[in-house]
Amino acid sequence: MQVPTNDSGMDWNKILESLEEAKIPQDMTKEEFAAMSAAREARALLSAGDFDESDGWQEFTTLRNKQKTRRIMIIRLAIAASVALAIGAGLWLLQPAIQAPQIANQMPTGKVRLKTSDGRVIELNKETRSIQHNDIAQINAGGDSLVYMAGTTRSAQEKMDTLEIPRGTPFQLLLADGTRVWLNATSRLVFPAAFNGPRREVFLEGEGYFEVASKTDQPFIVHTGKTATTVLGTSFNVRNYDASVVTTLRTGKVQVTAGAQTLLLQPDEQSTFLAGDGSLQKKTVDPADYMAWVKGDLYFESVPLGRITESLSRYYDYTFEFKDAAIANLRFTLDMPRPGTLQEVLTQLSGTDLRFKVKGKTVMISRQP
Repeated sequence: MQVPTNDSGMDWNKILESLEEAKIPQDMTKEEFAAMSAAREARALLSAGDFDESDGWQEFTTLRNKQKTRRIMIIRLAIAASVALAIGAGLWLLQPAIQAPQIANQMPTGKVRLKTSDGRVIELNKETRSIQHNDIAQINAGGDSLVYMAGTTRSAQEKMDTLEIPRGTPFQLLLADGTRVWLNATSRLVFPAAFNGPRREVFLEGEGYFEVASKTDQPFIVHTGKTATTVLGTSFNVRNYDASVVTTLRTGKVQVTAGAQTLLLQPDEQSTFLAGDGSLQKKTVDPADYMAWVKGDLYFESVPLGRITESLSRYYDYTFEFKDAAIANLRFTLDMPRPGTLQEVLTQLSGTDLRFKVKGKTVMISRQP
């Protein structure tokens, strides 16, 4: 930075160089030394945040216009020179820090909760432990699973437990009869600790994949919304996140009942019950497409973005907002192992004309300008 020598005989370039190089030239005059000392003091105030650079510059221009005395001018010009030096350096220490864009890397914080029939509420974590050990049932918890084993006593009254799965935490459950259940995020299953009646009945909200242990004399029934799925031994998926119940059969045979309506499903068939009009219909599908979540995959084939974000919201505990409602109807295909953070999914989608802005746990979706 070049500062012209003023009419007082002061060499301001020499003063600025002494400030930058932290040394005193041998030929510095008393007036220049006084100006340098004042400038150093002013810069210290600037660094401490105790000096207003705009006020300092205003004082400098005012003093020049009013032609104050030589001594005062020296001090004031020194302060102004220090301000000019800071401006020349970019004032980066004095500017508010520019915050980097947020990314969607926060992890879900919800805990799986087990409510036992005796009134206990237990939050499950990665710790392996025994929850119950008696003659009705033994219950053991693992990091991401829960195991029930029937005891020796067959009680005439079945007592129901409730398992609640929060956002971001798919979970596995082994029922006392040997049936395996995979529960998707934001799901709820009500079931007995042991099946001692003529039927094995459970109640599902959300989504679950069942591999039912075969017991021909004790049918297994999944109650979901206004439907009931009855099986003897099979594997199938039931989904009930909205006003519909979708049952997809992988192996075996199931009967889906909704009021007076009944459908028999064969492998690779799917029934859909719509609560709005009460209809129950079936079609042929590839069951793997509807059970990818069980394997920990994200799979969507030509699916509206609004539906994709509903699933991502459950998996990662984020809320999505669309700047334009029409964006939610855009269709996308996504096939990938489910990553640990939402940001990795957004990165996959960033190759499109979409723009994602993250604020806290909300993602705003808009089109690229």
